[in-house]
Amino acid sequence: MPATPYYLIDKSKLLRNMEKIAYVREHSGAKALLALKCFATWSVFDFMSDYMDGTTSSSLYEVKLGREKFGKETHAYSVAYSDGEIGEVIENADKIIFNSISQLTRFGDKASNIVRGLRLNPQVSTSSFDLADPARPFSRLGEWDVTKVEAVMDQISGFMIHNNCENDDFDLFDRMLGNIEQKFGSLLSRVEWVSLGGGIHFTGDDYPLDKFCARLRAFSQKFGVQVYLEP
Repeated sequence: MPATPYYLIDKSKLLRNMEKIAYVREHSGAKALLALKCFATWSVFDFMSDYMDGTTSSSLYEVKLGREKFGKETHAYSVAYSDGEIGEVIENADKIIFNSISQLTRFGDKASNIVRGLRLNPQVSTSSFDLADPARPFSRLGEWDVTKVEAVMDQISGFMIHNNCENDDFDLFDRMLGNIEQKFGSLLSRVEWVSLGGGIHFTGDDYPLDKFCARLRAFSQKFGVQVYLEP
């Protein structure tokens, strides 16, 4: 046994989750990205990369970790970037998702050689914990004003929307997605891809995967977009 504290990963349990992710990818057409802020144990990245499409990150060093250790697609997102790090973020990313229109305006030209997206805030979420609620009052996580977003549509090709938190209720997810369709439908039909973020607990026991896949597929077909998930 190791002499120091360590993390012990049950590969059989990890495999069960990976197989569910693979099932959703196959039957919904959605792509799956590993959110490195939640799990960054790169010793199993070679194993996980067979079942996933890439990584998404929330800092410069997570972007570099995804690029160097996982490969495939590397998405970058952060609520804030400094002038000193944005260049290196762009060098290591395939897509960069800006948190706000002001961030897009500030750094968009520097990222003109990679795919650019914008975070949207639907102003509703499944979180019951105010501190972790991205849609709470006065939240600065994403844009909610459709008119303002319309003014920058020529600078982006996709959106990221994160408003689920440990959500194991498919019906609640369905209602949340319906709200997104109603609020942002005029924008969604004009982009190529939409990330629905993480917090959707579809790897849990008894989650209705077939209904979930059908809902994702219908959303993708309705707006003509590639859907991304961040399980």
